[in-house]
Amino acid sequence: MYRIAKALHFLGLAMFLGSILGHVSIGFVPGAKDQAEAMLFGRQAIEIATWWLTLPGLALLAATGLFMTFRGGPGFGRRRWLTMHQIFGVLILLNAAFILVPVGGGLLDAASKVIQGSGSLESFEALSGREAIFGGLNLVLSLATIFIAALKPALGQSRN
Repeated sequence: MYRIAKALHFLGLAMFLGSILGHVSIGFVPGAKDQAEAMLFGRQAIEIATWWLTLPGLALLAATGLFMTFRGGPGFGRRRWLTMHQIFGVLILLNAAFILVPVGGGLLDAASKVIQGSGSLESFEALSGREAIFGGLNLVLSLATIFIAALKPALGQSRN
């Protein structure tokens, strides 16, 4: 069962990282930042990816990570690399749930308002900047989490 959880953990990681690549790629579509139709289309695509890839991937990562923690070893706090991996994972989840998902919804709304003529590019750009900062933070945390899991550094761990 542990091996299945580990495989599902990697599937969740692929879903999460794949969605990030999609989010970034959509930003390079011509007109995605300054043409109303392209902005709305891009934000709709990102919203779909968020709800069908990003969040399910994160949920799968969290569920399988918790399962493996309790079924596969000493649990929380015993291995410093694993504790760091878990702390970064929680930070990623919190950032996604409380900052990035609401900002993404706001960007979809802002793009809809721009296309209707009642919104402004400035408000869209301000939200885009916030998404870029916190999305970049999640990407850095994700890469750090992957490296920690792959390298399993001692992190000053005592001999227990």
